[in-house]
Amino acid sequence: MRPPSSAAIAAAATGSVRRAELRAVVGNAGGRPELVTRYHTSPLKIAKTFHEDANGAKQLAVVQMDVSPGLLEGDRYRFDWQLREGTWLYATNQAYTRVHPCEDGGDARLTQRFALERNAILEWMPEPVMLYRDARFLCDTEIDLAEGAICIMSEIVSPGRLSRGESFAYAAYDNRLTVRHNGELAHYQRQRWEPDALPLRNAGCFGEYTHVGSFSIFSDRVNAATAAQLRGWLSALPELEEDVRWGVSHTARYGVVVQAAGMAAWRLERLLRAAWEGARKLLLDADPLRLLRNK
Repeated sequence: MRPPSSAAIAAAATGSVRRAELRAVVGNAGGRPELVTRYHTSPLKIAKTFHEDANGAKQLAVVQMDVSPGLLEGDRYRFDWQLREGTWLYATNQAYTRVHPCEDGGDARLTQRFALERNAILEWMPEPVMLYRDARFLCDTEIDLAEGAICIMSEIVSPGRLSRGESFAYAAYDNRLTVRHNGELAHYQRQRWEPDALPLRNAGCFGEYTHVGSFSIFSDRVNAATAAQLRGWLSALPELEEDVRWGVSHTARYGVVVQAAGMAAWRLERLLRAAWEGARKLLLDADPLRLLRNK
């Protein structure tokens, strides 16, 4: 990964704001989901699309890409995905979301909007977030669900480049999630971490662990029984990740969440992938999705 250009560093130092956005609409075309409209500005773009057959149902898979070294101070990214009725999308990105130092009191921000019409299905499974030393990152996610829609998503946060001694050396992490069902608020949560101001390593927070992750399902198709089934699925796995603590809970309305903590991102990725496979089987009667297959 090349370092930020001198122009990018200079722009960040002056406190300027640089905006980039990616907007896309998934609709049905020719009997399968397609990107019926797309728009993106540098450095964001859609790198590749695929089509998958999920037990007879057609699914679109998309890899979106950031061709920059990562989020710098003053960067404002916006993702806006709309899924029309009955469409099914899996979306991910090509690499970690790297948040670089914000040394002049500014921050980097990501705004995500996902709008799902009736019976639409979204699987948003991005790579982990990496918070560099002095990074200050705000992520605001809004999900709007119609009846029968399902939003599946995951998130993993790394506290820095551990090999460089950056564990919990970032300035601030502020993550906000809002879920609406038919326009009515169904779920809201906010996590704000400031290592210099909060004892993140105590038993009531991270404890002995460094990485945290979550896997969430939001839909009017899920309830407490879904949470119990997913918990049973994970508990029955013969090779569940060691050195990872996890739990499954049912939110107040229309949600099931798996929370996990561990010492490495890849361990959390394996656990959350298992939760994803369980969710696909329980809710969608679909096999695991594998874009890259080992021979």
